[in-house]
Amino acid sequence: MTVIGKGVPSYTFGRVTGAVRHFRSPQDVIASIDSDLEATIAVVSSGGTTFLSPILGRLGGIVARDGTLRSHLAIVSREFEVPCLVGADLTEELADGTEITLDIVDGAGVVRTGAEAPPPAAPDADVSAAWWAYVRRVGDEIAVKPFDVTVGPEALDRLLAEELSDDRLDDLVQHMGRAFKPEITRRSGFTSELFPMLPYMTLSVIDDFHTYAERVAVIDAAMPAEEIGKRLRGQPGLVSPLWIWMVGYHYLCGRECLIQMGKLRSDERIEEVRTVVDFWRRLTLAHRGDGTLDYKDAGFTNRYLPADVVDDLVAQGSTLDAASSKALKRLNATVSGYSFLYFCDSRVGICDSGPYPRRDGRHTIVRDYLSLGPSAWEYPWAADLTPPYAGLTLALTFDPAAFTEFEINDWGTTFTEPDQLLSAVTEATVVGRHTDGSSEVLGPDRWADVLADVSRAHMELYQQFADMGREDRIFSATRMYTSGLRPFAALAGVTDRIDWAFSPDTTALYPEPLDDDTQAATIFGTALVANDLPGSFSPIR
Repeated sequence: MTVIGKGVPSYTFGRVTGAVRHFRSPQDVIASIDSDLEATIAVVSSGGTTFLSPILGRLGGIVARDGTLRSHLAIVSREFEVPCLVGADLTEELADGTEITLDIVDGAGVVRTGAEAPPPAAPDADVSAAWWAYVRRVGDEIAVKPFDVTVGPEALDRLLAEELSDDRLDDLVQHMGRAFKPEITRRSGFTSELFPMLPYMTLSVIDDFHTYAERVAVIDAAMPAEEIGKRLRGQPGLVSPLWIWMVGYHYLCGRECLIQMGKLRSDERIEEVRTVVDFWRRLTLAHRGDGTLDYKDAGFTNRYLPADVVDDLVAQGSTLDAASSKALKRLNATVSGYSFLYFCDSRVGICDSGPYPRRDGRHTIVRDYLSLGPSAWEYPWAADLTPPYAGLTLALTFDPAAFTEFEINDWGTTFTEPDQLLSAVTEATVVGRHTDGSSEVLGPDRWADVLADVSRAHMELYQQFADMGREDRIFSATRMYTSGLRPFAALAGVTDRIDWAFSPDTTALYPEPLDDDTQAATIFGTALVANDLPGSFSPIR
């Protein structure tokens, strides 16, 4: 094969071969509607164009002569999982019918003539080297960097089994810090009329630093992190990717706050840092299953659910008309408001995964409302709540062409442009989950009743929090976050073997300085955002 051009891959894809077909106008697209396009590689001029949308999901590949990873074509091709190179520089003109191959070599997209068989898979040692090289790479201004490593099942097992040396630990901490800093910078403000957010957030991450190493060691000994991650892949509504993400990131946030306060040096307690970060690494790698560590690694996606699980969810859904679409929006809004209150004005009870491509070109988001009543988190305020279900799972199916931008961030929150996801949903499944693990599909005729029951539980819960004083609210919200390992401990069967009390080293920081909103905001913001580090987290040495 001869290399005739290079470009930027819109996502990590495998080698694909097809015949060139130029598309220069909407008329070219319309003329191809009835054609078999699976072996066609479209060549277009603009990476910002959307005129391919009627056929995009059916194409074998795309070459765009301009554009970037932020261009519309790059975004939509990622969602359709159609191999695409943007900003492609071709050294020769390609006639229609020319057979070309699109490939990724060392992170760069290449265009070749011909269709030779792919080279043998890289040895596991090479996969490991490429994976760690990816971790060390810096990325763009918000730490996005195309994930260009193919990690098969055997290579994944070898990655999971690797020792986390000091150098690799530092590489991971810096990768996490670079990923976290722009996300914490561009998220919404930390304000709440009910809960003093900066005091409780700072207290909770500091307590995670003080307690997680010991708790993680107990869980890991009973059930290794990688086994937990694999078991949680089988169905939605068990533990969301967000709570997995929090294991590593909240712990390092607590470390950084203590460094900022002068109570910890960056080279102290390194073995504890290794214990927690390695647990997080193995847990998230096993759960995601593709070598990526978070949504941002995977182009702001997470498709951890098996295809047959998503297929089964979607198959049980209902096509929406105007009335049921309105009812779904009301149900989603009501449960969302309740979940934010239940989790003390945080979003951690709601998590989107996907988008999962459908065979008809549509996509599905799976949205989990993780807990509506008593649960493994054992929140005191939930003990007497009697919502209709322990949790809800929504499968929301839509046409991705409805959006010019689509992103699920590391908090499991979907952002779209236009910004009304539910308005584009044409088919939905709502599943109610019971405390015994059973579940039932709830048709549109039952959504109003669920909404009414959740609204009653909402007022009960609101009254509980309204009756609390400031200190009780701070420590309730702190308890909310610091219970993050409880679901993993429950799965490993060691809940009763772990001390879940706040660390005395944490409570010693209350009320001075962490009862003060301004002081807490200064500690948290200076430690994680307003620092002179390339990311949020200090190196380990």
